[in-house]
Amino acid sequence: MTQPHGHAGTAPFFIMGCRRTGTTLVSQILDSHSRLASYHESYFYNIFRPELRWYGDLARPRNMDRLLRDAREIIAMQRVTPPGLEELRAAVASTPTFEGVLAALLRLYAEGRGKVRGGDKTPEHHEYLDEILEEFPDSPVFYLMRDPRDTALSSVKSFGVSPADAAWAWNAALESYRRARRPVRLVRYEELVQDPVEHVKGLCAVLGEAYEESMMAFFEHLPDHFRNRPAGKKLERPVDASSIGNFRQMAAHDIWTIESICGEGMEAEGYAFVGARPPRARPQQRVRRPFVAEMLGRLRYYGMNGERWRRGFARWRLMLRVRARHVLGAAPFPGSR
Repeated sequence: MTQPHGHAGTAPFFIMGCRRTGTTLVSQILDSHSRLASYHESYFYNIFRPELRWYGDLARPRNMDRLLRDAREIIAMQRVTPPGLEELRAAVASTPTFEGVLAALLRLYAEGRGKVRGGDKTPEHHEYLDEILEEFPDSPVFYLMRDPRDTALSSVKSFGVSPADAAWAWNAALESYRRARRPVRLVRYEELVQDPVEHVKGLCAVLGEAYEESMMAFFEHLPDHFRNRPAGKKLERPVDASSIGNFRQMAAHDIWTIESICGEGMEAEGYAFVGARPPRARPQQRVRRPFVAEMLGRLRYYGMNGERWRRGFARWRLMLRVRARHVLGAAPFPGSR
């Protein structure tokens, strides 16, 4: 059952979409507002929602405490100082639900930075878009879209994935957007970077906040973890449109591969093909990779990146611990929220 998580002026906001479509850019712009704080990639739904049943009924303090302790552990792993356990307990007392925990975490994160409204930027939260829309009815959701070929080029450079990996990810995000049970705010990367001020004013209007000029100077106070890394270089300067159409530097075969996988979505969203339209991919091929391709794609993503492996191991360790607690009888039979 949907619970209140703030009224329209205080409810948390969400930023999502395929990776490398401008989600971080929008997050940093909004985070530069004097009243808004955008948490960078909590992965709250991706980490905890699949394991939620193993916590049992969260209305029971013992079960809620387990979730709160695990959430604090993940936050610390993300190099953010988590709120104290007692503070969290008090914050979720009136809404002892899974969504209530996320709302409390975002609110406390904002308050800790002297702001009044929190939000979350996690690209892969699009996988849970319908649930978020249902449980946070007053929360604005911003969905980022970008040319799949430019998205793929950026993903290849940033994460070492293949063009096909990136194309499948773009399709999966598009499918999530299409299935949305209520309208969400579509933010097209190309339009945003060509006329940033007007589009940011539009985002503020959706949030019910006044536009502030400081938002366009987000790069002046960029968090340290974005600096000096290839994926964050463009965040160190004002918004510009120099990345539009850079996919043309890719090999012709790679462009053809992306257009083959994303062709239906490209046509629907108005992205022109380089040449003749490639053969249509079968419906199941547009959103679901074969198992072996899926595993290889994940390995390419993790690669030799120690930080990604560290976060992955933390997630796997938590998953095993939560399930082991249940098997060993330390938690009641999986229940509802």
